[in-house]
Amino acid sequence: MKKSNLPIAILGLGKTGLSIAKYFHRNNQKFIVYDTRKNLVLTNEIKKYIKIENIILGEIKNNFICQHDNFIISPGVNLDKKILEEIKNNNKNIQTDIDIFNESGDKKVICITGSNGKTTVTSIVEHILNKIGKKSKAGGNIGLPALELLYEDYEYYILELSSFQLEMTKQIKSESSLITNITPDHLDRHKTFKNYINIKHKIFDNTKNIIINRSDKNIKKNKYNFKYTFGTDSPEDENSFGINSMKGINYIYQGSEKILNEHDTKLIGYHNLVNICSALAVIKSLGLNIKNSTESIKSFEILEHRMENFYYENNIRWINDSKATNVESTISAVNSLKNNIILLMGGRSKTNDYAELNTAISGKVKHLILFGECKDLLFEKIKSVENIIRVKDIDSAVIKANYLANNFLEKSKNNVNIILSPACSSYDSFISYEERGNFFKKCVLNLNGIINDK
Repeated sequence: MKKSNLPIAILGLGKTGLSIAKYFHRNNQKFIVYDTRKNLVLTNEIKKYIKIENIILGEIKNNFICQHDNFIISPGVNLDKKILEEIKNNNKNIQTDIDIFNESGDKKVICITGSNGKTTVTSIVEHILNKIGKKSKAGGNIGLPALELLYEDYEYYILELSSFQLEMTKQIKSESSLITNITPDHLDRHKTFKNYINIKHKIFDNTKNIIINRSDKNIKKNKYNFKYTFGTDSPEDENSFGINSMKGINYIYQGSEKILNEHDTKLIGYHNLVNICSALAVIKSLGLNIKNSTESIKSFEILEHRMENFYYENNIRWINDSKATNVESTISAVNSLKNNIILLMGGRSKTNDYAELNTAISGKVKHLILFGECKDLLFEKIKSVENIIRVKDIDSAVIKANYLANNFLEKSKNNVNIILSPACSSYDSFISYEERGNFFKKCVLNLNGIINDK
């Protein structure tokens, strides 16, 4: 951070912004917090670490630039380009909480990003490390903000990093870094797919071990020297992990050695086998025992809101995949299930390209129920499902899905899979995919008489 007698400017007072304020408060550094939300509720937690007079709410004016030399930007803050340019042109310092984390001292850090699967992979790595006796904690885009991890000593710090976090971060020093995959996402903020790809690759800039997805055409394999890989194909050596199928069963291989059966894990779907491969590549890059790690994977539980089988009765299985906020995630979800699928989709659209989704759901999805802000757009774009119904909201979608499933079961005894896998963000009606997923589960459980929330 740039030396200065002026107070530090913290931009954004969400979870990350508060963690930054807490860190500076504990280190007796002066700061002022800015947040564009005029009606932000100042909780007791906020007041504990920030003086009320040091919180400025509402529109950020250009003249605030001269009052600070250091600007710490939260990942959810998308600053106006003119303001950013003026900050830079005035020789001011712009950083993120990840930069502050890096400056806090030498630590063994693992960094993980990707369009899909990064939370699952981060959680698997954390689970394995702790199971084999390596005290570790994950944070960043998952759970605790990065700076919150510094208040306890760990052998490994695992940072899940979103493109929003990587965008403004100057440097990320790590033992091992991994990109799970790259598909178009958040282009409303990053503008072009090329820019998004470049932002994701920043994670490789200062790491000892680069871990490459062999099967992803958007990973810049030719740009880097790497030793450890994973993918959907057969791995070549002991530093590589992949998947082979024998007699209808998928196995994970390390080089030529079969190390895990798909039925050994509680995770659902081929994409999760790829996630396991990537996590094992991280463990291998750290020089740790793979045999002990595969045993640990067997006890890893499915994460909430990610292909979460939360209720089953009368041959109807309800699955919460609210984390599927883009097309690729929903495709993976549908591919993980057999036929007799009733798919619930909707929310706020992040794309106009649903061609791949059309192909994936054709012949597998019996009924498609669309809800939320972009239900009409989805209705216009998706042509591969014969039975498409538009409803107002998730509550209505649950009632309709239950009705359709019971109608189907009058003619067949096969299981029906009802899955919320929206392919859209939640921001039309909810503050997060977690809130959306929890509301979906509450609707289902209420419908089935498990809870009564009326």
